[in-house]
Amino acid sequence: MLDVVKKPDYARVQRVVRGLHSEFDVTAPPVNPVEIARSKGFKVLFVEFSGEANNISGFYDFDEQTIYVNRDEYPLRQTFTVAHELGHALLHVEWASSDQYRILLRDSEYGGNDPYEKEANAFAAHLLVPRFLLDQYWQSNSVESLSRLFAVSVPMIKNRLSFEYGV
Repeated sequence: MLDVVKKPDYARVQRVVRGLHSEFDVTAPPVNPVEIARSKGFKVLFVEFSGEANNISGFYDFDEQTIYVNRDEYPLRQTFTVAHELGHALLHVEWASSDQYRILLRDSEYGGNDPYEKEANAFAAHLLVPRFLLDQYWQSNSVESLSRLFAVSVPMIKNRLSFEYGV
């Protein structure tokens, strides 16, 4: 029986992300999650979803060790999706291979309280916009400039700035 995570373990998330930054010698933005995922042995496929499935940004298939990404999403959303699903692949192996894993639709009623989803979101945020790089650029660049530099959305940069610096 799979133990249900009651609350996110953000310290573990940050340890895993720091390990990846070190392993892949991340010293400047942007971070390429596709390259990292493929180097770690995962396939990353950009595919067309049809019908109601078009509301899926992406998902991780444990059996196939594959991250599927909706090719019709905006590129910055695709980047986040790859990083998020990589988080599931590295942090949640047992859960991702269980019947408790579910694919979330973008427009679903998901309220953001699932600890696995919170960990995967934190993983993606810290992987793509690491604090040590944000420290170098945030005071001398606009939010839009940071978005371009880190190859993430403006809302994500705003979230990272708020989380790290309270601005």
